[in-house]
Amino acid sequence: MAVSDAPALAYDVRYETNASWAYTDLHRPTKVYIDQTGDVPVGSWSDDRGRKHTSRAYFTFDITRYRSAVIELAKFSAEETSVVDCTKRPPVELWRTGPYTAGSSWAKPPVDLAKLATVTLPDIAGCPAPYVGWDATEGLRQALAEGASTLTLSLRLPTGLESDPALAHRYASTVGLSIDHNYPPGVPTDLETTSGKACTTAEPYQLVARRDPGPSALVHDADRNVSGGMDMLTGTFALWPVDEPDARTERTDYARDGERVVGQFSSDQFEHDRVYAWQVRAADSRATSDWSGVCYFRTDFQGPTSAPAVSSDDFPSGGENSPGLPGEVTFDAEGDTDAVGFGYRLNSVGEKTVAADRPGGSATVTITPRRGVNFLEVWSRDVSGNRSGTTRYDFVTYDVGPIVDGELSEIGVPTTFTVRPQMEGVVSYRFHLDDDPEQTVDAGADGTATLTVTATRGGYRTLTVTSVTVDGVSATSELDFRLLSEPKIAATVYEEYGIGGGQGVPGVFTFTPRLPDVVGYRYTFSGEEPKTVDAEADGTASVTWTPEVAGVTNLAVWSVSRDGTESDPATWYFNVRDLLPSVYGGLYGPYYPGGGPGQPGVFYFSSEVPETVEYRFRFDDGPEQGVGADDVGAAEVTWTPDQGGEHTLTVRGVTSDGTVSPERTYTFRVHDAPLVESVDYPKDTSAGLPGTPGVFTFRPQRPDVTSYRYVFYDEEEKTVDADADGTAAITWTPQRSGWTMVTVRGVTSDGTVTEPREYAFTVRDPKPTIVSYLYTEWDPMGGIGVPGAFRFSSELPGTVEFVYQLNDGPEQTVAVTEGTAADLMVTPDRGSRNTLTVRSRSTSGELSPAATFTFAVSTAPTITSTTYPSGEPAGGVGVPGVFTFAPRMPGVKNYVYQFDNGPEVSVAAGADGTASVTLTPTEARWYPISVYAVDADGNRSDYAYHWFVVQG
Repeated sequence: MAVSDAPALAYDVRYETNASWAYTDLHRPTKVYIDQTGDVPVGSWSDDRGRKHTSRAYFTFDITRYRSAVIELAKFSAEETSVVDCTKRPPVELWRTGPYTAGSSWAKPPVDLAKLATVTLPDIAGCPAPYVGWDATEGLRQALAEGASTLTLSLRLPTGLESDPALAHRYASTVGLSIDHNYPPGVPTDLETTSGKACTTAEPYQLVARRDPGPSALVHDADRNVSGGMDMLTGTFALWPVDEPDARTERTDYARDGERVVGQFSSDQFEHDRVYAWQVRAADSRATSDWSGVCYFRTDFQGPTSAPAVSSDDFPSGGENSPGLPGEVTFDAEGDTDAVGFGYRLNSVGEKTVAADRPGGSATVTITPRRGVNFLEVWSRDVSGNRSGTTRYDFVTYDVGPIVDGELSEIGVPTTFTVRPQMEGVVSYRFHLDDDPEQTVDAGADGTATLTVTATRGGYRTLTVTSVTVDGVSATSELDFRLLSEPKIAATVYEEYGIGGGQGVPGVFTFTPRLPDVVGYRYTFSGEEPKTVDAEADGTASVTWTPEVAGVTNLAVWSVSRDGTESDPATWYFNVRDLLPSVYGGLYGPYYPGGGPGQPGVFYFSSEVPETVEYRFRFDDGPEQGVGADDVGAAEVTWTPDQGGEHTLTVRGVTSDGTVSPERTYTFRVHDAPLVESVDYPKDTSAGLPGTPGVFTFRPQRPDVTSYRYVFYDEEEKTVDADADGTAAITWTPQRSGWTMVTVRGVTSDGTVTEPREYAFTVRDPKPTIVSYLYTEWDPMGGIGVPGAFRFSSELPGTVEFVYQLNDGPEQTVAVTEGTAADLMVTPDRGSRNTLTVRSRSTSGELSPAATFTFAVSTAPTITSTTYPSGEPAGGVGVPGVFTFAPRMPGVKNYVYQFDNGPEVSVAAGADGTASVTLTPTEARWYPISVYAVDADGNRSDYAYHWFVVQG
């Protein structure tokens, strides 16, 4: 089997925090401090009275969830909160101990079970270090093997260093344990050879008809990540002929915990009347379950030889019409003993089955045909469900259901229907409306009858009428109706979907019921509280309503019967005409300030009142003026404000008969924010430099401005007095580069404060900007000798080149290639931290201040293999592959690698710093390799990873 896709990784790394913590103190050798506030001391330290203490820290974790898991890696991590001397980095030990109790102390410490790891931090870790990690894998594995529910880990300095106060540390009291673990999948259960039937394990074996067998099973896996995600499992099915076990074939499927996997085996590989066996197992990317038990089945691919005979006295074939009543049809296998039953389908709708009276015998079924042409398809079936050929039987029927004349349209009103028969000998009719009680009425001598039906509720209703003959033969017809329960609405002035009336113009609304015994109505006009009105004796009611505002209105009405029954709502939409003229201000809208003093604005007038010929208007307290309306009753005027702030426009409409409408007052605001300008720092552009002053001038937008309040971004608000002409100028010196903004408000002599004006601009940065397309500040990328693309850019005009230096190397230059930017490749000469220093140079030769960019360079070795290249199917089971490790840091002494998450193995580096190992895979699947290098001083490189696929 070739491997094409790997299953989803079963890696589940969970971060656990400690449930408790404690420390012991040599100064108080009989006391233990459990879950105190504050940080955790390790080593020797002095209190505020100068007394010396020596402490060891203990942390307890709940590990019950990992009892059945395979632990791949457990990393204990802690945050340093204080370090006495950052120039001294002592080794810090991690121990596994027994649990601590209230009786623990320095004199009676928890039992030391094993030293797990020792870590000495390098300088680049920071001081105090935000993260320190120790390998706690073996400690967790051993605790779980012992059946423990908790794991207690201890931090301490080596015994010979504990008394040195210069080496003391403190850690945060919350520490973590990152646990990479996996729960092996369980053996699949609920095995089925065919859907819905448990497999057979003993004779007589299950029979499988000619189709692609799909054995299936439920898979199980306990892995869950923190968000509830589950592993993707591989279900592998093995199938073989019992008499030829070497002809074993396998198929795979994928599913998650509790789901069913299916083995897709083609029917081409099976033979008729042969016994086959199968079993299944499950796997995630790290573990494989045992095989399930073995299931057996026998193939049966041959159905009955002949199609059945079909006959019917009730529905003769050959074009003769039959009444559309239920009747019988007989199927006959004509002695074919392989046939034990029949399948059939009427008019291509729904397959049904019926057993034969004996193998090779017959069966009779009752069918109900449709009016017109019918066709029946019939086939024989053997015990496995295999089919014979199909017999088609055609026949024609005519409608014999009663003819019902009438229309049901009102609730609670008795309605008469006339019924006529379509078959001889009809003596009565049964009828009912939906689930109402069935009633019976006798037919007249001519077979007709009248029915009285009263609907008690609305909605979609079905009237069912069945005619019955003297011989008890019945035929049914159905009629569908939709009955409305909502009341009827009529109105004066305000017609449905029309426009009429106006503010203060009353209208009368009349309600008529559709339900019986209506005693009142509940109604509401849009935006108003619901009200009620009593009904008259005839069930009607009227209300008078006077609108206060114009616009679209919705009336909703419910009728209420004496027994409390409430109808569906009736709705009545209409438009109340606006008797006041409408005003649209364009530039000067009603919600936000616009324009400004001296900026003209157009105001548009319109009216819903017919025959409007003129508008009378005034701005603020000015004189009223007039403007004629056009042929559609519209007009416009232009007005130029001389000051900012709030203004009003009052308008009245005049009709041809001289009627003058009420006033419409339109309130708007003219933007009165001061104008701001600066030659040194123009708006929305980059200019100047930090430390370079600029002049900003403020000009008023309304009269009598005596001062200005202004604030630059991130600074405090200041005030400047205006000159006699209302202007003011201030000088401002930026302290930093980048985007900024000044906000200015004018203040008049009476204390009125204007709208704010925001003036944004950018102060140029004298330092170049450095962008890397490969290397980042924290994530190690690339490697020693691996070039990365960089871009240097400057905001300073006239920049012609950049002078740069990598680490302590020589200064180099690169010319500007695009505007004031340059693109180049920089090649790191060391692992871990690299620093790039860049300055720009102008046409006059002046150098800018230096910008620095510190980035992390990976020291992970490279892993190559010609037999098993990364990520590609290659090689094979049992085929050895050579894997070569090459350094990305100097002085490599040896490499430590893990193959397929196995134990760590060390291999010495050769004179050229490389090393090679030969590994032989044993299964066709994905394999991981992880490697790190170690130099002569014991420094570790970053990890390198190599995934490869073994072909089956």
